[in-house]
Amino acid sequence: MDSLRHNVGMPPIPWAAILAHGPSILSAARSLFATQSSKVNERHRSLEGRLDELEKTSVETARVVQQMAEQLQALTLAQEDLQRRLRMTLIIGSVAAALAVGAMIVAALS
Repeated sequence: MDSLRHNVGMPPIPWAAILAHGPSILSAARSLFATQSSKVNERHRSLEGRLDELEKTSVETARVVQQMAEQLQALTLAQEDLQRRLRMTLIIGSVAAALAVGAMIVAALS
């Protein structure tokens, strides 16, 4: 078996060193995994927080847009009412002016 390794050019595997340092390697790996897991959890919570903020902002924006639409509808109704009143005033004013001209003509002929 050793002759195969020497033929291929592979150095011998230091099993004794690997086994001696195995517990410290495992401990470091667990620590790294715990650190990375907590970072992923923090990032996940951070993303959830930002998503919640976006949802709240979206709901608030929709509420503001709805209020603006209601105010625009109220303004439109008020404008239509004013337009109707102005039209009626112009008609009444025109009829009054025509009657005044007619009255002046009758007065001038009499």
